[in-house]
Amino acid sequence: MSQLNVSMIVIGDEILNGRTTDLNGSFLSKYLFKKGLTFKSLRFIHDDIEEINKALTDSMNESDIVITSGGIGPTQDDKTKTVLANFFGKKIIERDDVADIVTKNYIRFGRTWQPGHNYYHFFPEDFTPVSNPKGLAPGIAYYEESHKKLIMAGPGVPREFSEMVDQEFFPLIKKYYSERLGEFHQTVIRTTGVSEEKIFFELCPTLWKDLERYGKVSSLPHTIGIDIVVSYTADSKEHQNKSDDIKKLIDSTPLGPHVWQYGNTPVNELVFAKARELKNTFSFAESCTGGLTSSKITDLSGSSEVFMGGVVSYANEAKENFLDVRSETLKKFGAVSIETAEEMARGAREKFKTDFAVSLTGIAGPSGGTAEKPEGTLVIGYAGKNFSGARKFLFPGDRIRRKERFSDMALLILLHLMEGKINQ
Repeated sequence: MSQLNVSMIVIGDEILNGRTTDLNGSFLSKYLFKKGLTFKSLRFIHDDIEEINKALTDSMNESDIVITSGGIGPTQDDKTKTVLANFFGKKIIERDDVADIVTKNYIRFGRTWQPGHNYYHFFPEDFTPVSNPKGLAPGIAYYEESHKKLIMAGPGVPREFSEMVDQEFFPLIKKYYSERLGEFHQTVIRTTGVSEEKIFFELCPTLWKDLERYGKVSSLPHTIGIDIVVSYTADSKEHQNKSDDIKKLIDSTPLGPHVWQYGNTPVNELVFAKARELKNTFSFAESCTGGLTSSKITDLSGSSEVFMGGVVSYANEAKENFLDVRSETLKKFGAVSIETAEEMARGAREKFKTDFAVSLTGIAGPSGGTAEKPEGTLVIGYAGKNFSGARKFLFPGDRIRRKERFSDMALLILLHLMEGKINQ
């Protein structure tokens, strides 16, 4: 079964002049990877007829499927629809079926479509109009029969593009290439506390080749570690057998203790599910993350069942007044210390009367670091019914990336607390 290749063209002057950051390419690369398709190339071009034509020609020469984003709106600089029609020798005509889609899109937003205000319903003949689940402009699709090529054009707005890809574009891919898709599966091995170099050159020098017996191997960085992904086409029974064999292989190696999940569930969802299962309650005391960890929990519906609250104790005075951290501790050891983090966690657990509490104090940068406590230093405190403690970490990245890493590591510590892996 030959691999399906996909090329993407991002169209828009606003992307290339820096006014807008492209998010669609990043989304599509991850989406295609999970679906077992190869992301062959990504091109950024101006909303210019010659550039679009060249990009289409180059993309079709190298891929089975071409997906564009941007340039399908109602304004004069949105040229994608016209260029696609001309590229395949089709006329732009007024189409009632497209008008019906546009009318429904407007109704969804509580609006009435006025045909004279835009040209959404003027559409290439023989092309397939694609519903826009989150927006107004219909998407565009065309299957070129002679060369077995599928071209699809979506909006530039990320929330519209991602929904259209998942709900509309991928079903078309399955329709035209069903015999080449197969049943795609992945076994994801999520690790923490160990680098790629250490995994593949020190702990398990033959691991990559050992895993390649089961499928295509990828190693991907995550906020708190390395994800090793094994991808393969298999039926459900074969997938289960392969997944079980991969787990046995990993557990038999020195990498086993570093694995915190076989799967791809976000850590906040794992924490929530485990707390509900065990009927545990928890709370947070956050300094350097400014409430980010609490936010990740409250992103989940029903979190009030297990999450009692959090304190953002950014200043030392807040640590003292709201969490009962002793001034002597702060003066002797500093805000970013094992001692302070432990007292913060104990204070949060006491204030919120929860089964567990986790605290975060650190230096996100880009300033504030010292030789003893460099930028990226994080201390996570924890407290249970009869125990408390703290652990120190060091994370790379810029300020925003570090805050994400800090928060996810705190959630992982909380998960391990509930699992009984930390009790002192």
